[in-house]
Parts: sequence; C-alpha cells; structure tokens
Amino acid sequence: MTISTNKTLKTFQLILFLCAAALSCTDGNAQIPRTDDVNNKGHYEAVMKQRLDSLKHVVPKEHTHNDSLVSVLYEEYEQQYLNLGSRGKWKEALPIALACEAIFIGNLLPKEEADLIYNIGYIYDKDGQYWQGIDYFHRSVARYEAIQETGEQDVRDDIALAYNNIGVAHAETGFFTQRKESYLKAKNLWESIDDVDKRNLISLYGNLLRLYRQYGDKQAAEELITTINFNFDQWIAEDGFANGKKGVETARPKPFYHVEKHRLNILYTDLISDKDGGIAHLDSLHTHFKDMHVDDQKRFSAYLLTAISHAAAPLVDYDDPEERKQKKQYLDLGMRESIRLGDRYNQMIFHSRLVSYYLEAEKDRKKALSHLDQAIGIGHEMDIREFNLINLYLKKGDVLQQSERFPEAEKLVLKSMSILLDQPITDPTVVQLGDFEQRNDIYYVNALKQTASLYKNEYERSSAPAHGQLAQHFYNLAANLFHIYYQKGAYNPWLNMTNTAINEGLLSLHLGGSTADEISLVNLMENNRSQHLAKEFEAKYQRFLQIPDSLFTERNLLQIEIAGYEQAGKHTEKEYEVLQTALMDVEAKIQQADDRHFPFFGSTFDIREVQSELQEQEYIVRYVVAEENLYAYTLHKDEISILKLGNKDTLLSLTEQYYETIKNKHHDYVGQAIELYAVLIEPLKLPLDRLKNLVIIPDNKLNYLPFETLIHSESKRPLVTMCPISYSHGLRLWLLQRKAVSSAKGKQYFAAFAPQYSSDYMLSFADNHPVNRNRLQDITGATHEAVQLAQHFGGNLYRGIKATKHDFLQQATAYKIYHFAMHALLDESNHLHSSLVFQNEEHLYYHELYGLHFPAELVVLSACNTGMGNLENGEGLMSLSRALTYAGVRSSVYSLWEVPDEETAEIMLSFYEHLKAGHSKVESLTLAKRDFLANNPMKSHPFFWAGFVVNGNTDPLDDTGVLHWYLWPIVGGLALIVLLLLLRRRNYRPRVL
Repeated sequence: MTISTNKTLKTFQLILFLCAAALSCTDGNAQIPRTDDVNNKGHYEAVMKQRLDSLKHVVPKEHTHNDSLVSVLYEEYEQQYLNLGSRGKWKEALPIALACEAIFIGNLLPKEEADLIYNIGYIYDKDGQYWQGIDYFHRSVARYEAIQETGEQDVRDDIALAYNNIGVAHAETGFFTQRKESYLKAKNLWESIDDVDKRNLISLYGNLLRLYRQYGDKQAAEELITTINFNFDQWIAEDGFANGKKGVETARPKPFYHVEKHRLNILYTDLISDKDGGIAHLDSLHTHFKDMHVDDQKRFSAYLLTAISHAAAPLVDYDDPEERKQKKQYLDLGMRESIRLGDRYNQMIFHSRLVSYYLEAEKDRKKALSHLDQAIGIGHEMDIREFNLINLYLKKGDVLQQSERFPEAEKLVLKSMSILLDQPITDPTVVQLGDFEQRNDIYYVNALKQTASLYKNEYERSSAPAHGQLAQHFYNLAANLFHIYYQKGAYNPWLNMTNTAINEGLLSLHLGGSTADEISLVNLMENNRSQHLAKEFEAKYQRFLQIPDSLFTERNLLQIEIAGYEQAGKHTEKEYEVLQTALMDVEAKIQQADDRHFPFFGSTFDIREVQSELQEQEYIVRYVVAEENLYAYTLHKDEISILKLGNKDTLLSLTEQYYETIKNKHHDYVGQAIELYAVLIEPLKLPLDRLKNLVIIPDNKLNYLPFETLIHSESKRPLVTMCPISYSHGLRLWLLQRKAVSSAKGKQYFAAFAPQYSSDYMLSFADNHPVNRNRLQDITGATHEAVQLAQHFGGNLYRGIKATKHDFLQQATAYKIYHFAMHALLDESNHLHSSLVFQNEEHLYYHELYGLHFPAELVVLSACNTGMGNLENGEGLMSLSRALTYAGVRSSVYSLWEVPDEETAEIMLSFYEHLKAGHSKVESLTLAKRDFLANNPMKSHPFFWAGFVVNGNTDPLDDTGVLHWYLWPIVGGLALIVLLLLLRRRNYRPRVL
C-alpha cells in the first residue's frame, strides 16, 4: 500500500469513527483538553477512556475496523505530545504520553505499543528524569524483542536506538559500565543493518568516541574516527543523512553533520594531543557552523563550544609564551560564543577551564576563585549535572586549602557530599562505596581523589590525625571506585595518571602511620593495576588444558589468514566469509572441549596466594612509580614490607642515564651502578647471598634496567654474583605463570628457527628505513648458533626455506623450547606493527601474536633489542617478550640492547648446558653469566654479559632429569664447540638487529 492510499484509508476511518462517536456520545466534555489541563494526567486519562469506550460501544472489538479506529484515536494524542516535544515542551508532553500508556496499552498493535513506551522513555530523558527514561527504554527493548521473536518484522533499528539512548542517559547518571555496554549493543545492531540510517550511526559513533576519549582508549577511538572519515563523503553524496528520525526526535540541518564530523575529529585530536590537527578542524567546523540559521546555531551551540574547549585542551605548554597566549585566546573565544548563543551550561564549562588556566599558567588564585564563583553561580541557577557542581565545589575547596583557609574548604567538601547523598551531612565518613553503586564514572573517582588530596594536604600541614584518617577514607573509596570503573583491559595514560595519584596517597599515608595493613593495601593497589596481560595469558594457557593442540593450530592459521584479508580491505570477498565461518566452527569446537576458555577474566587478586607460592629462599620486589615518589614492596612467604625509595623523577632519570651508559659501552658506569644499588636494592635489606631467586617486577623506566649489573658499594660485586635474578610483567601474571600446569608433556624438546634473508631484502630495507640502516646486517653467526644448538641438544632445525611463517604456525604447539635466530623489527610509531621476520621476509606482527595460541615453556630470542619496545605507562614495555606472553608463552629470554655476537654465542650455549643439567631457567642464565665473567675477566663491562634476561616462570623444565644419560658425553664437546665458534666468529662482523 502506498503512503497516499494509506492516508486516504485512515482519513475515512477517522470520519467513520467521529460519526459513530457523535451518535453515541452524550457528554459534551469529550474533547481535546484545554491548555490549562496539560499537566493533568488524570484528566487526559478520563477523556481518553471516555472516547475509547464510545468507540467500543459503536464499533465492537471483533469488528474488522476496530483496531484501525483505535490506532486513529491514539494517533490524535500521539501527534499532540509529539508536537509539544518538537517545541521542547517536555513537561507538557509527558502527562499526555503517560495517559496514552494507561489507556491504550492492550488496545494497540505490538509495534505501536513498543513505540509508545520508547517515546515515554525519550520524553523522560529530555525532561532530565534519566532513571525513569532508562526504565522505559529497557521496557521498549523487551517489547521490540518480543516482536522480533515472533518473526513479524525486523525491529533491530528500534532496539539499537533504545540502547543508544540508554547509553546517553547513563552519560548523565555517571553509570560508566552500563553506558559503554549499551553503546556497544547499539553498534552491533546498527552495523548489521545494510540500509541503516546514517544519522543514527554517526550519532552513536560520536557517543562512543566521547566515551573512549573520556576513558583514554586511543586504539578504539582511532578505529572509530577512521571509520567516520572514510565513509563520511560517501554518506553525504548518497544523501545518507536525509532519512527521518524516530518519534519525538527532531530533524537536523545538513551543515550540522559537517559540524559533527569536525567536532568528533577534534575530540580525537584532543585525546592524542594533536594541537595543529585540532585547530585545523576547528577552523573547518566554524565555517560550517556559520552556514546554519541562527536558531540552529543556538540549538546546537554545544557542538561549537565543546569543539573550542577540546581544541584548546592540548595547549598546555605554559612555558611557551605563544602557546600560553593561544590557550587564553581560545578560552576567551569560547566564553564569548557561549554568551552570544545563550548557552549558560557551556559558560559554566569555560569558567571552569579558566580556573585551571589561572591556577596552572598564571598562578593567580584570586582570578581562579573569581571564575569558580561564577561557575558555581550558574550551577545554582540551572541543572549542570551533580558531578559538575560537586567538582566545582571541590576545586574551590582545594584552592582555599592551599590558601590556608581550610575551614571554608571543608564546608565545601560537606556541601559536595550532601549533593551526592541528597541530604545534608556533617560527617564526611558517612559517604560509603555503596553510594556509588550506579555512579562509577571517572568524574566521581576524581571527586573522591580530590577530597582525599585536600585532607591529605591539610594533614601534612597540621599533623591532625583526624585529617589523616579522612584522607585515608577517601583514598580507599577512590581506589575501590576506580576498580569498578576500570574495564580490565589495556591501560592508557589517563587511567595510569589517575591510579598513580591514588597510589601516592595510599602509600604515603601508610608510611606516615595509617592503620591500613600491608595485605589490604597491596591487594587494593594490585587489583587496580592493568589486568590485560594476565587476562590474556590465563585465557591462552591455563583454561584449556583439555583442548587438542590441533584445534589451536587450525585456529592460529585461520586467524592469520583472516588478518591478511582485513589488512587488504577485502572484507566483502566470498573467501573472507568462508574463513570467518571456519573460524567460528573451530572456536565452537574449542568451547565444546572446554567451556572455560572464552569466559571473561574477573577473578580478584589476593597477595596471600603469591606468598603461598613463594619458596623459602625466594623474594619478589615490586617497584611502584606513583605520582611523586618511587616506592617498593618486597614479598616473602611470611612478610610484606613497603618502602619509599625517593623522588620518582630523579630516580627514573638516573635509570635512563645508566641504561644509555651500559648499552653504549661507556666505561664510567661503575659510579652509576653503585648509586642505583644504594637506592634500589640496599634499602630492601634482602638476604641476597641466601636467595635462590630474586624476582624483579619493574615499573616505568625501570623496565630498561638490568638489575644484576648494580654494584654493592663495599664489596664492589655486581648483584649477579650474589643471587639469581629473574623478571616478571606483574604479580598477577607471575602467579598465573607459576601455577599454570605445564603443557609440555608429550611435546618435543627443542626447535630452532633460522631464516636466511636475501641480499636484496637487506639492501632494500636499508634504503627504505634510513633511520635503521645498520640494523639488518648479516646473521650467519646466529644461524650457525641455531644449527649447533639443534644438533647437540637433540632438537629440530627449521632453516632457510623451512623457516617460514606458515611452518612456525604449524609447529607452534609442538615443542617445549623455541629458539629464534632471526631479525625482530621495532615499529616505534605503533608497537602492534613490530614483528619477527621469517623466511621470504614474512612478518609475524605483534598484533598477530596476541591472537595466537603458543603455549611454549620457553622462547629464547637470540636477536638484538628483543626486550625493547615503546614504554606505555601502566602497561610497561610493548616488547616482543610481552607479545609472546599474550600468546601463552610461559617464560622468555630476551635482550635489552644490541648484544655482541661472540659473547652471545658463549652465554647461550652455557645457558642451555645448565638448563639441560636440570637447573632452573633463572639459575641457568645466572650460571652462564658467572661462567662468562670467570672466563673473560677483560670483558666485565655489563655490555658484554648482561644483555640477556629471563622473564616469567623460572622452574626447571619438567623432564630434564631423564636426559642426563646423554649429557655427559657432550659436555666436553660443548666446550670444544664454544672454542670453535669463538674462533670462527672473529671473521664475522658483529651481528646487530
């Protein structure tokens, strides 16, 4: 039926109904309510009920026209509340819509009823009654899904729209986890619809981008902004924004979408601190904004004003007079435009931005307080969201506390907490974690952190115990709320910045006499650390012991092949769909074999589990870089001790200098090594000479540091001569790797992969990568090393044409030890594109490794800088060793700098010899280093012997004992091999990556 025919029919039905009603109705009040009745829901219900009863009297329910006539009657009232909504009169629209629900539900078609429930949710949302709106949106989803289940019609678009609006409402309530979940549900639904309304899609992408920016998720934000920019011109060309919107949602002028595109790009440039990019997009946005009618400019004022705010946000180099001036100009522009457009909310935002500017750039508290008072004044006039008003009060309280006006500051704390609890309070300790059950946004985390900091600063000034206790209370709340907010994925700078500030407060208060016990404190901090790597390792290694390796080999190969299609942009090809189907089939078989493989990682960490796994002569030292200081806590079976080691900036700078000194073979390293030993090791008071393993968990730039090179000031002995040292990426991961049951049973012992690169590749790489011109030199020495190791340790050698990427993927579950004698390339712009280079110059990228199942007991990376990578705060070094851990590797040996060829061969052969003799991995590497120092007294510089370190599980290989029978005949042969290698290597140029 065409639209015109349908309208004709409905008009005829309405005439029929009105005639019938006129004959039956004797009450002269049966009419549309007057304007003064708009807030009277009961009145609407009475009138609607009377008219509906009249209809039923004249046209019985079983009559063929009854349903249509009821719909016509409902549409009369629907149009009335829609018209009110289009004019922004939400309070007037609401009672009409609610009366429709009371009278017409049960008398309409299922789709009409679902739309009505959705519309009520939307009106509640626009009226600022967010929780009621969320409730109705959820109810509409249930009704739409019921329609979908009956197969009557496709209502995915309606469900997606409801989920999107649930997310928008939760942006107001501060319920971060539900906000994200709702947006992702909408995204999955809309992206499954071929002719999706692009208005809805770009609106959702904008909502998600704002969420990712707030959370600091650069990778997810980059994927979204790339999608928007790639498709936008096509959407415009196809008039993709021309479709009408649903129900009470109003249309938008075409220039608006150009404004939105540039605004979203500015959100992204703010996230990645791209100053020039943000300003360029702002210029383009302003051009399109001026193309809109002045009424639309006022209607969409927030889009311009938030763009100005975010374009100015990265301009924070206040030591640069030009940048400081530019920042002030943009903030003043935003204030002028917010006044011109009558946007009081964004006037408040710019007052708040100017507060930060005057405090940080001008150090002018008086002007800062002036803008704070103006922002708070706006907050008293209108609804600016409770977390905005709370943070304004706390920001002012912080300024007052620093001005030694603490009584005034505390009054503002009490005001803030009173807003939070919706009742006046006089005791801040009544605020508990349960008050944030549905408010876990970063704004509330920061509010608690700011309150804690205010009390901590006053405690340090006055030494009043009550202030210290209040600081402890609010830091604990902030830490626990952060744990809920953190989504258990990869860390980012924003998460790290928040967590390091909280940790600084917790640790400094503890050492200052807090009543918190060490176990509770460590658990609180560890549960807030990045769980991403541990989660991936557990999923890859511990949860699928009953699954055949053949399934994972098949899955590895499919994933790599699919990644190739995706990288080439061939998502629409039939072969890609076939591969995706095959992958789903394999994963279904994995799930059937062990349903624990895919569930989300959510267990709570307890430090006592770590202690129970430690041996009597084993210690763990976890270094913690907090906001201001470097701390360490040492763990033993029976005790935990926490220490402050010093100013973080000073110690990290010293660490970086020392790393550059030893990797470049400078001879003035001893003084630095002694100094670092004095601050990083000596205060810990460890029984070093009795230790069988000292596990170091570094943080930040300490990841660069080979701790075994640090020198005791009196004995002048390096740490390697006192105890074995291993490393770990984290306490949770150390525990998983220690407890993970070995999967080596039935596997072959050793495999070496040694590709042979063509001279053309070596030359072309140097030409195409001038910065790395010296990195791809001849690796014949490494290849010869692999040949000898495979021959003398009963292993298999994959050399030359047998060392392809495909060969490795087929054998990724077959061996206990993998020895890689190949190039590893570091992409400093994006660590995911770093790679191992196999035969035929095939790259196995880190992002591919992350998805593989590679449950090796040990991987030895006999190449240069394999332990290096980009340093990401909160995560560590984005290195090859880390990528292997993602894949399920239990332990790895890697290098921290460009290790010399001859010395590497000697240490590697000695390491394997000790490993075969039954020593643990850490003992084997330590003994190999000690052997080297004893045999090469002229090469005591750490450059020669300290480059390789072991990370992860350090246990001996489980079946080394059965191999002892053939070890003795080759011990002498090994010594001879080492000698021959050393003689031959002198003809090789030093091997570098």
